[in-house]
Amino acid sequence: MKNFETEYKLDANTPGAFMRARRFLQTLNLNAKPQLLQIKDTYLDHANRDLAAQKIALRVRNTDEKWETTFKTRTQIKQGKAVRQEETLPLPRVTNLKQALQFLEQKKQWKQLNVRALQVQFAIANKRVVYGFNYDGEKLEMALDDVTLRVCGRQLKMKEIEIELKGKNVSALDRFVQQFVRATKLKRMQISKVKTAEKLLAMWKK
Repeated sequence: MKNFETEYKLDANTPGAFMRARRFLQTLNLNAKPQLLQIKDTYLDHANRDLAAQKIALRVRNTDEKWETTFKTRTQIKQGKAVRQEETLPLPRVTNLKQALQFLEQKKQWKQLNVRALQVQFAIANKRVVYGFNYDGEKLEMALDDVTLRVCGRQLKMKEIEIELKGKNVSALDRFVQQFVRATKLKRMQISKVKTAEKLLAMWKK
């Protein structure tokens, strides 16, 4: 059975964007408690970039020393909204990136993907603050992402807000985001942090 992720991405590169987001949650009295996460995502592909050609993003994630690997079908963001297939595999015995790559090499294939001979493409370090809450009877999650893109030995900082549906009622997510955008005046993201890193890789790798 395929797992799908539905979320909105908001541009938080304007001054005070995170503060406006937090104030909005407070005005709704959602009792959303912040959780700080230190995340490092390393994106992988083969030498011929065949995964990118198929619009598949494959990453190894380290969240506070908890390791996992995920692939997502990359889609165009429309009005800030992205819907895509997502599959995640925990790596309970992995403690570093080298071990994660060795695990994938030995696995050979995962969900019909060839996961041998993978190479690091770029990394994204993320100081993420997550707020989980209920809205109109549906579970939603807001993440305030303060990220550093690391591509070809260079760095670029950016900020993004993700609002993700954790259940099935998409209309509740849509209503919340409409209300959020009206209140905060934040614009919907036209290009995600991952797509930004992809563009930088194509430009800087030449």
